[in-house]
Amino acid sequence: MDSATTIKEPSPPEAVVIQMVMGAWVSKVISDVTRLNVPDVLKQHGSMSAAEMIARHGVEARPECLERALRACASLGIFTESATGEFGPTKLSDALTMDSPVSVKKLVESLAGSWWKVWTGLCDAIRTGEPQARNQLGMEWWDYLKANPKEMEDFGEAMKSNSLSSMKGVLEKCDFTNSKKVVDVGGGFGHLIIALLEKYSGLRGTVLDVPELIPIAKKNIQVNDPGISSRLEYIGGDMFKSVPPADVYVMKHIIHDWDDGRCIRLLRNCHQSMTGDGRVICVDAVLAPMGDTAGTPAKLLDCNMMVFISGKERTKVQWDELYQAAGFQIHTITSLRDNFGTSIIEGVKK
Repeated sequence: MDSATTIKEPSPPEAVVIQMVMGAWVSKVISDVTRLNVPDVLKQHGSMSAAEMIARHGVEARPECLERALRACASLGIFTESATGEFGPTKLSDALTMDSPVSVKKLVESLAGSWWKVWTGLCDAIRTGEPQARNQLGMEWWDYLKANPKEMEDFGEAMKSNSLSSMKGVLEKCDFTNSKKVVDVGGGFGHLIIALLEKYSGLRGTVLDVPELIPIAKKNIQVNDPGISSRLEYIGGDMFKSVPPADVYVMKHIIHDWDDGRCIRLLRNCHQSMTGDGRVICVDAVLAPMGDTAGTPAKLLDCNMMVFISGKERTKVQWDELYQAAGFQIHTITSLRDNFGTSIIEGVKK
């Protein structure tokens, strides 16, 4: 054996555990540096020191403190770091910029804001089975968003950030050629519906969401093409009471927000209002069955639902039970291999 060859010894169990637990610190430092717009500054202006970012580009920080945070990020591969103290962009930092086609900027920023506060109640959520938003924020999560328009807007942007790949998956994997009208239930700002209307000239689309979000959505989404705007509508309403008539219903990252009872009620509303044979298309994680330890992101997302609201991620068997109870049967499940192990669960009337 070459004397210069070194054999890397495996880390001891306690070191592996500590590294895992420090993941919370990793999340926080990346999130807050992103909130300070450092990735955008470096993308636009190139490598520079922490002091230069502050003096020339308005980053609000103390130079020595920003440098320490950036060194931590550089050790993770987020930025490059030179011996002269300059930090530069990487492929990872590009995903944290606003204009990246795969941007996760707003989602990452949210993880260090109100989401971080709610996660401090995880132990109580595990112990009691109750969501912890009220204990940490003073009110239930959806009520908190309604009471704080800026948080509602940030949440909408975070969901847009999170759903870019799943939206692309729906556009590529689902065929709407013979569809007449699609309702995006809980469709937020309407990015998916607009993309569908751009692709299918004969399609009409409706975004259904809470009334408080509709004016924010219209402000953030300006549709200048009359050929699209004439086929697009926004409706504020309660999806658990009724949904507009359509032959296709899309629910992207919606079903995992709710307990089984409400999910069945929502799916039954779709069944009742559905015209023709129709389809229901849900886009959410499908958990691996018990005994399969794969799919960490989806399982952590499941914990996120537990601590925030009375929602959860589901296995294929649990998805089957929901669809069957609402009068549907699963036609196909298509994995999208995205950030959270999302799949497209397409169902048809029984």
